Order: sequence, then C-alpha cells, then structure tokens
Amino acid sequence: MAASIGLRVDDPRFWDPDHLRTEVDRIFDVCAGCRLCFKFCGSFPKLFEMLDDKTSALREEHLREHPELRERADLRRAEAAAANEPDPEVHPEVEVGVTYGDELPEIEAHSTGLSGSEIDDVVDLCFQCKLCYPNCPYTPPHEFALDFPRLLLRWKAHRVRRDGVPLRTRLMRDTEAIGKASSLTPALANRALRNPALRKTMEATLGIHRDKLMPTYHSETFPAWWQKHRPQVEAAQDLKDGVEAPTPMKVVLFATCLVDYNDPSVGRAAVQVLEHCGVEVAVPSGQACCGMPFLDGGDLDAAAAKIRRNVDLLYPYVERGYRIVIPSPSCSLMVREEFPQIVADERSEAVAAASHDLDEYLYRIAREGRLKRDFKRKFGPIRYHVPCHIRAQNIGIRGRDLLKLVADRVESVEECTGHDGTWSMQKEHFEDSLRWGKKAFDGMRATADDAGEACALACTGCRLASLHIEQGAQRSTVHPVVALAHAYGFDVGVELDSKPA
Repeated sequence: MAASIGLRVDDPRFWDPDHLRTEVDRIFDVCAGCRLCFKFCGSFPKLFEMLDDKTSALREEHLREHPELRERADLRRAEAAAANEPDPEVHPEVEVGVTYGDELPEIEAHSTGLSGSEIDDVVDLCFQCKLCYPNCPYTPPHEFALDFPRLLLRWKAHRVRRDGVPLRTRLMRDTEAIGKASSLTPALANRALRNPALRKTMEATLGIHRDKLMPTYHSETFPAWWQKHRPQVEAAQDLKDGVEAPTPMKVVLFATCLVDYNDPSVGRAAVQVLEHCGVEVAVPSGQACCGMPFLDGGDLDAAAAKIRRNVDLLYPYVERGYRIVIPSPSCSLMVREEFPQIVADERSEAVAAASHDLDEYLYRIAREGRLKRDFKRKFGPIRYHVPCHIRAQNIGIRGRDLLKLVADRVESVEECTGHDGTWSMQKEHFEDSLRWGKKAFDGMRATADDAGEACALACTGCRLASLHIEQGAQRSTVHPVVALAHAYGFDVGVELDSKPA
C-alpha cells in the first residue's frame, strides 16, 4: 500500500530525489488513467496532453517500423467494406469500427518518459486551489494514497533547494513586510499601484501583470485599531479581588496579513461580533505571516520559520484554553493542515487542533445557542462565493450558513476564482487566471436571485478571491463577518444595502 508523504519534511524519504521521481511517475500515471480532475486547473490538461502526444508519437514510430500492421489494418477495413458496412466516403457520419489499437496494446506513453522541464510545466500551472484533493477517488485511505497538490509543492521544494528562490519570488512573497511598508504611506502606495507607467515597470521587473487589480492599503491598520480598542476592553473587564473573571469562551484572533494591512474592517468586525456574543478576544502582537506564500513558492525552510514563530506565540494561549480563530480560509488551511506537517511536533499539532476558520467558529457557537440574535438590520438576497480553501477543509459552508441568519436568501457560488496568492498576479498566468475564474465571475456578477429580486450584497470569506471577483465581475464583496457586524448595528466602515430587522 502506498503511503502519502505530503509535506512531512521529517520523513527520511522527503528529500530523496529518486523517491520523489518515483512518486511523480506513480501519481501522474494514476491521474492520466482517471482524468476526473481535468477541469480544476491547467496542470491536468497539460499532463494529459503531453502523455497523449507522446503516445501518438510512439505509435507512429512503431507503425513506421512495422508496416505490416498498417497492411493488416487496411485489409480488415477492406473486409469490413466487403461485408456491406457503409462506405465512409458515401456515409461519413457512420463510424467504421476499425482503428489502430488492438494491434498496439503496449504502445502507450507513461510519466517515466517526461523530462524534468516537462514536469516543471505541470507544476507551474497549478494554483493550489486544492479542489482536486477532495474530489479525487484515490486519496487516503485508498491504497493509491494520492495527494496531487502536495506532490507538486514537494517538487517545488526540491527545485528551490537545488536552484534557490528566484529574486522575483523573494520580492513578491513577503506580504507582511510589504503590508507594513505600504501602510506607512498608504495613499502614496495606492496611487502608485494605479499608475499606468509604474505598473508597466512593475510588469517588466517584478512580473506583475499591469492590469492586475492590487490590494488596497489603509492609514489605520487592524493592529493600530486594536491598540486603541484594547485599553477600552481592559478598563471594562469585570475584576474581582484583582483577578480577572473567567470567560467561558475565549479566542485568539490570528488576523493574517491581508486583514492587518489590506482589509482591516474584517478584523474590526470579527472583534465586534465575538465580543458582542460574550467571547473574550486576544490579539497578541508579533503575529507573522502564516507562511503560505513561502510554501507556494517551494521555500519550506522559510515557511517553517514563519510556522515556528507563530507556534511560539500561539501555543501558550492554547495551553490556557483559548481557541484560535482565523478569518482567511487560506491561512486557516495552512494552520490546521500544513503546520503539523512541515513542523511536526506536539506544539504545532496542538495549535492546529485548536484552530478554526472564523465562520466555522461563529456557526459552532450559533448552533450551541450562544450567538446573539439581537440583529438590528437584515439584508435581502445575498450572493456568497464559497472559497476553495474552505471546501478543501471539509468543514461545511459556514459563511453561507451565518449569512442565512441575517438575509432573506443566500445563493452560493461554488466555483474557483483562479487567484491563488501571487499566481494570478504574474504576467504569465494573469489571462489564464481570468479564464479559470470565469464561472465564479459569472455567478457573482448576477444582480438578481432565482426569484428575480436584486441581490443586496455579495460576500466571500477569501479576501484574495474578492480582489479577483472585483476584477472579473466588477463587483465588490465583503467578508460574512462584516455583514454580521453590520446586522448587529456596528459601524463597519463601509456602506451596505440593508433594512431594519
């Protein structure tokens, strides 16, 4: 039975290039025989096309070397025609069932015939939506134990260890540093990102497509807002004999770089909703990027450094009974599934086990009857995009379920936007990313629900997907927690179309 290594760096076989190549050949051949996942990204069509082309070339070569096979096939066709089968020239719509195939049962290309550069082509077309994994019939516990997305990340890791990290990747991946720097002069940064001349320069130097919509930076980041909010919280706490009164629900908000610097309203709304429902919220300083941009680039050492920094920060809270809530699906996937694989120890496993996607946590306390229902506003129909990395976690569509508490109706759009971190920003992949996201854009672009009523709001939990939805569908979205905070009556910093509850 095959064993899926995934990203378990501590496995002695992980860095063995021969074992990696054996796994690539094994898994690619299984995928080529199945072909269920042709629709998820460009990696699969590329793989199948290359193997089909090689198969055709092998068969043509074999036929050139064995002309008797062509003669035998021609004879069979003549015999079929003599047996009164329709003449293909007279009835071209009728297929004559004689082809090369039975004569060439062993002539078929396999993944062992792919070069390293051809495998690179497959790897680089994957944007790590992860959707092939939950849809694959051969993932563990099946004996084939396929893990296609992590196999490609492992190939990238070997490539980076062999060749190093390209400069362009180094400059684009550190979202935390970029966010901190851009937030010092956000107006200047935002103007620069909209300047056509600068965007041409960025395309030439950094490889960021000149037309790619970029994140917005804010004068008040979420950490800055929290520093003003936190003293008020401390002053209002109920203290008895100098000891803080116990709170039955307490969480650490792992805010993520995107919320900190590009969408601080999500962080504010999360704090407002959680505290309104009696949840104690901690936002410890020193949080680092979850590491996914580094992992996506194949730099496992850099990703592991980010993981260890976050585990050092979060684990003491887990020991004290805190849960960890994460408003970004990609980051919650990283913490819950990749942390304990890349840094395999008890502390990272404990942090992973204590972590929740924010929407999942809120819906959990709603089912327990602890989410307040004193809504002051409600929405008409809402269109909700389901993030791929929520679907990959197999935790249910909790953003949709939360929105149902404050909306007349909620329609889900379960299509990938094709963004994936920096993949869609790259000039080589931007046009493809829009093509892969077209179904999502079409679903989110619609202005009316099935009953013909105009959709009041568009939502998604993935703030990167929201950028691509705005790019491809020309429609802005908000995180479900922002809609929930607005329904409670909080000022969320954006105008939303609602009505009295």
